[in-house]
Amino acid sequence: MDTLSSGATLNRLPVHVRDELTDVDRLHAIWTRYRHGQPQEERTAALRALIRRRVRDWGGGPALEELVVSTSEDGMSGQPVTVDYVEDLGRRAAALPADCRHRSPGPLGTAGAGRLAGAAAVHAHPVVRAAHVYAECVEVLRGLRAAESDGPGAGTGGAPSDDDPPWALPWILTSLVLQRADHPPLLPDPRCFPPPSEERDPAARFAELVHHFARLVTSALRDELCWAPASVPPPRAHISPLASVTCRRVQDYVRSRRGSLALILQALDPGATTTVRTGGSDDAPEDAAPAPAARTVLTPGAAHWWTSLELVVGDASLTLFVVVQEVGCPTTGVLAVTADARLTTPEGVRDALDMSGAESVTVMPSDCVDDRWPQIRDLVDEAVSRAMNVLTRV
Repeated sequence: MDTLSSGATLNRLPVHVRDELTDVDRLHAIWTRYRHGQPQEERTAALRALIRRRVRDWGGGPALEELVVSTSEDGMSGQPVTVDYVEDLGRRAAALPADCRHRSPGPLGTAGAGRLAGAAAVHAHPVVRAAHVYAECVEVLRGLRAAESDGPGAGTGGAPSDDDPPWALPWILTSLVLQRADHPPLLPDPRCFPPPSEERDPAARFAELVHHFARLVTSALRDELCWAPASVPPPRAHISPLASVTCRRVQDYVRSRRGSLALILQALDPGATTTVRTGGSDDAPEDAAPAPAARTVLTPGAAHWWTSLELVVGDASLTLFVVVQEVGCPTTGVLAVTADARLTTPEGVRDALDMSGAESVTVMPSDCVDDRWPQIRDLVDEAVSRAMNVLTRV
């Protein structure tokens, strides 16, 4: 299906959002080719374990786990999103335990369910349709909350709001819409909620929401490609030209940031130091990547190459890793660029970035480095900014 020939809604989106939807389609095509060779039972068990872990991280209990698991099975790709089905999901979301903050304020009713079923049938790119359903569901739940408590109601066009509780139903319906279009389920993640929008124009707010969900769907597809059964082959010794050039560009850029960072840190502590190191999966065992770099590897056993920036001020040290890695097993040609950092102080060691998978950069096999370099550079800049903010506040 040529999902980009989907009418006026898509044509009104900004160019960068349309480009992201094209990336979703390209990655989806790669995922479709590779998923059929994976053992189904192991995949299903791994998905259920991931769902339960994500729901627990989200602060949900067993009832919410069962609700999300039941709507994330492989058979959901053929589930019609009818008024009756949506109304039933609404009842189940409203029947979650009273102490569950993800519980809906009340049943949807036939009118609300009809509105959401209609949104799920809109002719548009799957990500556009999913964002539309999410926005509509948030609006419906706001209306129910207003009717129940005379609190803030609808009227913001589905734009994320700090007043909105972390309702489960919008995520569940959004995931169902994507599964109907043969995409993997979109699992809730406390770091992946759409940020509140400052846009006044409804079209601009909706474009921001589509952009956000495009990043989330790209991350979900990449995670699916990264999944591997327990037994995986060792990484290949050969590095592809695309990976090689990407690694070199990352290394050069991190080194270019070192001087300015050293000046800032030495103003705080004349003895402050900055050190850049590089390595990868093809190193000797004694030179293997430290744990913070190794834990960012998405596919077990995949080839990866890291650049680290170590910043030391007084008794505190922060090590930032930028990792370029192959995605999928067998190799799909897709690369991911991820960042992670650990802060070490006399009180112990803790994470310093809190970056979600949607903030990583996916490099397609047909890309050249220049195609992705603005995104990779922005990722490194954001990681350095967060790292410096954490370190200078110690």
